[in-house]
Amino acid sequence: MQALPRTFLLRSSLVLAAFSTACDSEGSKLDAVVDAARVSPPAATAPPPPEPPTAPEIIIDNSNVSVGSDRVPAADPGLADKVSVFVTGRPAIAGASIDIVAMRNSRPSQVVAVVVALRRAKASGVNVKTEARDGTTQKLSLSFPAGVPDCATVAWIAKDAAIDVWPAGGGTAKRIAKGMAGPDMTLGTEAVRRQTNACSTSPLIVGAEERFPWGLVFDLATMSMQLPGTRSSGVVLVTNAVPGRKLVLETQ
Repeated sequence: MQALPRTFLLRSSLVLAAFSTACDSEGSKLDAVVDAARVSPPAATAPPPPEPPTAPEIIIDNSNVSVGSDRVPAADPGLADKVSVFVTGRPAIAGASIDIVAMRNSRPSQVVAVVVALRRAKASGVNVKTEARDGTTQKLSLSFPAGVPDCATVAWIAKDAAIDVWPAGGGTAKRIAKGMAGPDMTLGTEAVRRQTNACSTSPLIVGAEERFPWGLVFDLATMSMQLPGTRSSGVVLVTNAVPGRKLVLETQ
């Protein structure tokens, strides 16, 4: 067999070397692609912070007071004490102004009982949401004053559906007779406006005989507070007013 020329062998060696170099280069590129494709598992993210605690939803109707998932029959005696069990020590109540919902058919004393329970639980105030006469939901902000000046205005819906308005320190009550469809809110709130003009900024005290639904007390209070130029600083609910007599705030 004839030996291959040296030049042929040299060229073959060069071709093989070049081919080997190309393979190594392609292999390096492939390794780089594989390395780039290796994605490290994402670092564990911290869980989102817990939602801040919220006050329980409180709803009052003529049958029950609902505090979250708990219910208390609204007609039970000692209603304020029973509601207190479910609001005292609950989160987001102490030091806060609490929203509650009161149906129009609730009794005034039932709303007052819930307000008393929240005051005992150290709430700073209560906002009562109720459907107004025009079908909209409005809010009435209630305050917890330690006392009221003698010139503060008291507006009370009496047994005969008249509205009596007089100063908290006592005096002759201005009586607004019943209207065609119940308490005359137009003339009643005008009497409130005239009485509040005789006193510096002070709370408006409102209430009604138990035979009337909460909705009427709500209307009297909200309409009075919306009067142009009103000087009332807030609203206080009572259940024990006597027209013309000095008002004594109920012990909470």
